[in-house]
Parts: sequence; C-alpha cells; structure tokens
Amino acid sequence: MMVNETMKNQHKIMGHHAPAPRMTKAAAFLVATALSVPVFILLNCIAWLMG
Repeated sequence: MMVNETMKNQHKIMGHHAPAPRMTKAAAFLVATALSVPVFILLNCIAWLMG
C-alpha cells in the first residue's frame, strides 16, 4: 500500500464527502521557512565559531 493511497480515500463526514487533504502554497512556504531559518542560524553559528 502506498502512503498516498490513504490520502485519496474519500471520508464521509455528516453525510458529505470531505475532500482529500492537500498542501497549499502558503503551507509549503511556512514549512520551508520553519526549516530554513534554524538551519541558517545554526550554520552561521558554526561558521562564527570556526573562525
């Protein structure tokens, strides 16, 4: 079973089919920012300690 297969199944909530979850551009931007800022700070600290 593929991981995405479970995401494609339609779930019935209160008699209505809910759309499958999907990542929006805003969510992708927030994830990228949340990952890149700490890495940037960490690399700058390592560079500062090295000389």
